Amino acid sequence: MSIPSKTLLSINVVRCGYVKEVPRWHYSHASTPTWRLYWNPEPGAWLSFHKDKIMLSPDVVVVIPPQTPFTTGFERKFSHFFVHFNFTAGMILAEPRKIFELSAGDIILPSIMENLPQMSVQQRFWAASSIAQAALLKLPEDIFCMAHKEDEHNFFNMAVAIIGSDAGFSGSTGELAKLCGTSINTLQRQFYSATGLTVRKWMLNFKMEKAVQLLLSENCSIKETAFLLGFADRYHFSKVFKEYFGTTPAYFVKSGGIPLP
Repeated sequence: MSIPSKTLLSINVVRCGYVKEVPRWHYSHASTPTWRLYWNPEPGAWLSFHKDKIMLSPDVVVVIPPQTPFTTGFERKFSHFFVHFNFTAGMILAEPRKIFELSAGDIILPSIMENLPQMSVQQRFWAASSIAQAALLKLPEDIFCMAHKEDEHNFFNMAVAIIGSDAGFSGSTGELAKLCGTSINTLQRQFYSATGLTVRKWMLNFKMEKAVQLLLSENCSIKETAFLLGFADRYHFSKVFKEYFGTTPAYFVKSGGIPLP
């Protein structure tokens, strides 16, 4: 089912940045609630999806849809440009999900490639928006469709919508399944089928992604972020954040944010 002609895709860049030397790039079964776009001006890193290994190079732009599990790794230090973005509520992805490799020359203007390291934060956001738009134009239109009533049996989408509207949701998997009108086993099965993750692991990924957005893009304090995400206090939040990212939220903010899948 293709997108109706009257539907407009409005892109919202949640976060973007350019890092001259990435400090680490080892993540296993990452899965995020936002779209991701990666471009590396120099080789040295890779990511894998199922059995496919994708080498990140200056000639390749990688686009990763939300809820798509992937693993990352690197062989040496490398520079990295990333964009995290969302668009149009009510739009869903057809299954199965996949990672898209696009030609960088078709997506990124030469002037942006050349000047990216010297751009201001605002200029990078403008560039990120145009690059995300160009990348979407290269994706097959039939991977998108509008959510309809017949999709109501998809409890995964229902659960994602519930958590997306309340980042502070801290209920159990059973409580979430009850809100969706299904059983725990059915909800777990649909989450694993869609993302390769359990409900709890997906919720942790979502909260950590949201934490990055609140800390960096919305300038929330660590205490405010902990409250908005449903943590008992800032100390519990800081402990979970460090276990997840390998750095404290205080250092993360101080460093301006390192590129974390």
